[in-house]
Amino acid sequence: MNNWMLFVVILIIFIIGLARSIYDYLQALRKNNYSVEFINIFREFATILIQQEHFESEKYQWLMMNASKMQNMMGSYGIASYKPPFANYMFKNYQLIVNGIREIKDTFQRAASSYGLSFEKRWVIESINIVDDALITFVGAMGNYKDEVNKQLKNPLIWLREGVRFVVTSPISLFYWSGLMKYRTYNIISNNFFVKFLSFLIGIVGVVSSIVTIVTGYTPFKSIIGF
Repeated sequence: MNNWMLFVVILIIFIIGLARSIYDYLQALRKNNYSVEFINIFREFATILIQQEHFESEKYQWLMMNASKMQNMMGSYGIASYKPPFANYMFKNYQLIVNGIREIKDTFQRAASSYGLSFEKRWVIESINIVDDALITFVGAMGNYKDEVNKQLKNPLIWLREGVRFVVTSPISLFYWSGLMKYRTYNIISNNFFVKFLSFLIGIVGVVSSIVTIVTGYTPFKSIIGF
């Protein structure tokens, strides 16, 4: 009976790991689809702005309403040092999406009020290219991440690792959920290589021991290993 209880525990860990893997894949898919939608709308907005010299206010409003979400999702991909054209100063930790889209609007309006100065037009195009480069880099990274998570979803060893890691990091999660630990600290500890390796090692040992004890029984198993 105890042997089957051990098997049930390992099975539950596998199920937890599978559920986490499915959740990670759905999150990656959601972020990938959202980033593709965002860059498509941005390019539509930019194309109309450059080719027709028309400011599409509805697309601009959509972009600005979703800029903060996209900025947070991109993380370091959306942050850079930025020097405005012909300026003698530089912005550090410049938020390319939030500030860049607003900069495009402001520069276009200056160009329109200045009878289309070539300097302002070049600045608009440069600002568009900067935002577009950041977005396409992130879209590519999210596509690769989605594919990797999809592969992990089909790997039972990953289910085991994620299930054990969930059990191992549960005390840490409680500290985070109770407000005693900041998310940054929780994220660093949970994704630490040592924690992942320890979780995987515990999982392998648990599976091997459960299989052996179910097949041979606990007492024969002790005699086999010399106890």
